[in-house]
Amino acid sequence: MRPFKNALDYADQQIQIWNEQILLQHSKNDTIYVIGDFCNYNAEEKDFCMALSLSRQIHADIVLIAGNNEERIITEQFGGSFEHFREFCLDKLNFNFADIKRRDYVTIGGTTFCLTHNPTDHDEHCATLFGHVHRAGGLWRPYGLNVGVDLNHFRLYKDTDITNLMEQKRRWWDSDPDNNCFS
Repeated sequence: MRPFKNALDYADQQIQIWNEQILLQHSKNDTIYVIGDFCNYNAEEKDFCMALSLSRQIHADIVLIAGNNEERIITEQFGGSFEHFREFCLDKLNFNFADIKRRDYVTIGGTTFCLTHNPTDHDEHCATLFGHVHRAGGLWRPYGLNVGVDLNHFRLYKDTDITNLMEQKRRWWDSDPDNNCFS
C-alpha cells in the first residue's frame, strides 16, 4: 500500500525526501538512524549490494540497525556472522554507513532510547524506538514509538518530532485506557 510504482521509484523518492530534509536542517553533521530493513532481501530480491549502495546517495552519515532483511543477508550470505556482514559493508564496499549494529542507544531531549528493529526486542529499562511492524503496528506502544518512515509520509523523524511524540505519549496515550490498546 505504498504510493510508488516499484522498488526503484520508492528508492529514488525516499532518497530525495531524506536529502531534502537534510538540506532544510542546514546541518553537515546529521546522522540518520535506520531502524532496520534498509534493503529488501527475499527469494525474489537477492541483490543486496545494489540496495545497500543507495546509501552513497544520502547526504548524511547512516547508522544501520539490522532488521529482518539484513538478518536474512547475514544468515544466507555471511554464514550467520554479523561481524563479517558489518565489515563487508563498512570496509570492503565503502557504503555510506557510519556504523552497523543490532541495537543502539541514543538520548534525545533527555530521554534515553533503545534503537531496535523489532518491537519485541524492546529494552524494559528505557523507551524504545522501533520499526518492523510498519503501519499495522501503530505509532506507539507502552514501551516506545514506531519510527518507521511509512508512518511519517516517508519522512525522517527529527529529534523534535520524537520529543513531541513522547510528550503526547506520556500526557495522553499512556493514561487513557481507550487509547492503550497495545498493553
